[in-house]
Amino acid sequence: MHFESASRSVIRSVRQGDLFNGWLRVYRRERALPLIHQFDFERLSEERPDLMYYDVVRTGDDYRYLIQHSGQNLKKAFGTRGSEGKYLDQVLDAERYDFSRLAFIACIEARRPAFTVSAVRDVNGVPVSYERLVLPFGANDRVQQLIVSLKTISIEGRFETRDLMRAAKQRYSYELCAVIDRDLDGAQSRLVETSDVVEI
Repeated sequence: MHFESASRSVIRSVRQGDLFNGWLRVYRRERALPLIHQFDFERLSEERPDLMYYDVVRTGDDYRYLIQHSGQNLKKAFGTRGSEGKYLDQVLDAERYDFSRLAFIACIEARRPAFTVSAVRDVNGVPVSYERLVLPFGANDRVQQLIVSLKTISIEGRFETRDLMRAAKQRYSYELCAVIDRDLDGAQSRLVETSDVVEI
C-alpha cells in the first residue's frame, strides 16, 4: 500500500485540522516527536467520542496496539464494547484489523502523522467516507503512542453509524493514503511504502 507525501491541507475536517495543529505546535517547539503528556488533552473533551488512544507495543518486526481509550462513537461504529486494556487484534476480526493497521504502520515508520480516506457503506447501503487521522507520540524518535481521530461523512446526508465498520458484506477500499510530512519546518519528506498488502 502506497502512502503519498502530503501537506496538512489534505485534512478535510476542521476538528481534525485542530488536532493536527496541536500536534504540530509541540513538534515545532520541541523540534522532535512530541511526548504524549505534552499534548493539550483538555481541548480534546468534545472530541473524545471520536478518538482512540493506543500504546504501540513492538513484537519482533511487527507492532501491536494496546487500547487505552476507545471513544463511544467508535464503539458504536465498530460494534465493540469493553475494549480498553485489550489489543486491537483481540477486538477486531482479521479483515478489519488489516484494513485499520496500514495507516498505523505508515505513521510509525515515517514518525509523522498519517491521513486516510476510506469508502464504506452503512447497514442500509448508503456510501460513507471514513476519514482517519493518526498522530504519533514518543521519545528518541521512536513512536510509543498513537492518537487516532475518525470522522464519517456522506454526500447523501443521513446515514446509520451503528455497526458502520462491521456491516454485512462490507467492502473496504482506500480513496486516499498520505503521510503528512511537508511544511513541518524543514522536516524531510518521507514516502512510505508499507509491506502489507490487503486484498478485500
